[in-house]
Amino acid sequence: MIDNVDIKIINALLENSRTSTTKISQSLKISNVATQQRITKLEKAGIIKGYSALIDYSLIGMKTVAFVGIFLEKAKNYKDVINQLKEVPQISQAHFTTGNYSIFAKITAKDNDDLMNILSTRIQNIDGISRTETFISLHEGINQNLQLEEE
Repeated sequence: MIDNVDIKIINALLENSRTSTTKISQSLKISNVATQQRITKLEKAGIIKGYSALIDYSLIGMKTVAFVGIFLEKAKNYKDVINQLKEVPQISQAHFTTGNYSIFAKITAKDNDDLMNILSTRIQNIDGISRTETFISLHEGINQNLQLEEE
């Protein structure tokens, strides 16, 4: 179980994962040791799964973001298909969903031609996928971490 101090630590790390333990400790008025112990506890519990940088992929030549609805031939193919999708480095997320699609994936590509190549040579050739439906993002309006609410 986490308490309000843990929530404040998580929120500080969500705001900037490079925030120092010292800065977090000072803002919470607790010791560095206590802060580090709490962070370690949150990591061991799997609540904090890792730390990452937010990259503007368009500035490094990856200008197309698309969402792909994937239809499976059979729902039981999910694990096999996901394992094969993990081998496509341009896929950053894939979710098993309700609704029209079995899997909904996010792809970042250099451009539309690169996206078409990824779809036709990689994704649509995976055994167990019957078809795909692609939505190209025109602009990312929101990309933020969710702040936790204290109790």
